[in-house]
Amino acid sequence: MKVMLVVHGFVQGVGYRYLVMKNAVSLGIKGSVRNMPDGSVLILAEGTEEQILQLIRAIDISVENGPQVYKIERSNVKDGDYGAFRDFSIEH
Repeated sequence: MKVMLVVHGFVQGVGYRYLVMKNAVSLGIKGSVRNMPDGSVLILAEGTEEQILQLIRAIDISVENGPQVYKIERSNVKDGDYGAFRDFSIEH
């Protein structure tokens, strides 16, 4: 399964992309993460449904001195796009 996650909140300039990458790699998820011009973070993730759900739980955080995630929007990507990634990376 491949999903597109758009994370809104205070998620740029606080190490959030590294948090996403660390969790994705540990879960065996492939894909990418990048900052968007509107202040959100875009994640493309490929894995099993359980892996994706675990990733969402891991990155949906709200801590006093860290990222404040207000909303995670999830969209499934059509099956034909699956398998495009070899690993997980941060896009700049």
